[in-house]
Amino acid sequence: MSAQAEYLLARRLKDDTLAASARSRLALWDIPSDQIDSLETRGSVTRTLLLRAPRSGAVTEKMVIEGQAVKAGDNLFQIADARVLWVDVAIFEQDAASVRVGTAATTTVDALSGRTFRGSVTFIYPQLDEKTRTLTARVAVENGDGALRPGMYATAALATAGRRGVSVPLEAVLPTGTKDIVFVNRGDGRFMPRDVRVGLRGDSLVEIVEGLKPGDEVVASATFLLDSESNLAAAIQGLMLQMGMGLNMGGMQTGKGEGGRGKRQ
Repeated sequence: MSAQAEYLLARRLKDDTLAASARSRLALWDIPSDQIDSLETRGSVTRTLLLRAPRSGAVTEKMVIEGQAVKAGDNLFQIADARVLWVDVAIFEQDAASVRVGTAATTTVDALSGRTFRGSVTFIYPQLDEKTRTLTARVAVENGDGALRPGMYATAALATAGRRGVSVPLEAVLPTGTKDIVFVNRGDGRFMPRDVRVGLRGDSLVEIVEGLKPGDEVVASATFLLDSESNLAAAIQGLMLQMGMGLNMGGMQTGKGEGGRGKRQ
């Protein structure tokens, strides 16, 4: 009230400097300019002020009642603006290097079948979750119609920057437990096993970091050779025998026998 009275006195005295100082004092208390103008028009002080929320939204929590005394720093209401929501996306640590702030994302929610929500990565948390081995990225999505609700589960597809490389179908790579193998065409219609080092994996393709070069022909589904991992040695042995080569695997010597089959010595 004293600040209002000071401002009105400065206006009556036509002291522009004092009036500007008093108005600035009211403004620093977050009193809206329209209420200061109303004070000037009315010419009298008031005991109450209208405090406006800094932004629109829904009141999700109310911590004050009428007549309650409050002090500086007290939270009176919690207001949530749901027009833009954050989606916390869990990214596997091997894929974290491909995600950057600004990466475009498309989000889908099971509860809203057929709808997609577009957004982008606005923040990447620095700490890795030690239990899930994932990194959390925050994706901001537009929610103008309020269809999305906080707490929903969502799936996000991130449009990461691609890089050129060699890739093969997932089924073309045969894991042995200690290494990965693909079967490469020798050029005469026969295939030989080759060790490779794999990189990123997608839904249907896997990156080959080392062991293949562009243009190499591989068996699209290496697992057709095997009934189980225990038959790996036999499968490789059969391929080597087709090429007229002996193979010593695990102390088992093989050679060329009747019908072109390996015979245990």
